[in-house]
Amino acid sequence: MEENNQSVKINDEIIRQKVMDGLHRDPGIDTTKIEVQVKNGEVVLKGRTDTENEKMLSEKIARSVEGVSKVENHLHIGLGLVHALTSIAAHIQGDIIKNDDDDDDDDEKKS
Repeated sequence: MEENNQSVKINDEIIRQKVMDGLHRDPGIDTTKIEVQVKNGEVVLKGRTDTENEKMLSEKIARSVEGVSKVENHLHIGLGLVHALTSIAAHIQGDIIKNDDDDDDDDEKKS
């Protein structure tokens, strides 16, 4: 029985390594924030991604690995650098548009 448990652990480690290799090969995925756990062929993804696309792509890669019977995606979309810069740019743009509109209103009142 112990030998069977040992072979399951070895298979799980091989699956984990194949999932990690697949994630590493994709340039759209930052693997430094992703943890992969495998138990009895069931993969659990934990950690953070910068985008929804990165989260879904990570799951798709994990599902494609031979021997994976189930994938639980517990990745959270964090405020990574790309997301933070995009958010800041959107706020700045919104402020500029608002200020331009306010200036136009002031010009109309003076006329």
